[in-house]
Amino acid sequence: ERTQLTVREQLNGLRKELNTLVALYNHRTKKPHGMIHNELRKTCGGPPTAMASIEQLEERIATLRSWR
Repeated sequence: ERTQLTVREQLNGLRKELNTLVALYNHRTKKPHGMIHNELRKTCGGPPTAMASIEQLEERIATLRSWR
């Protein structure tokens, strides 16, 4: 039985969580998804989501959760 996630599995899970939060924020604010992702990149720095590290994705998720 394997309990450790691979890096790829962690990245996929974090990207999915980020995209879900972006969609929720989109429904609340009516801002386009791309604009939300761009604002997160501007705020947190780093590459596009597809190339972001685990730490960068976690920071974006935490940042987006803090936005009201």
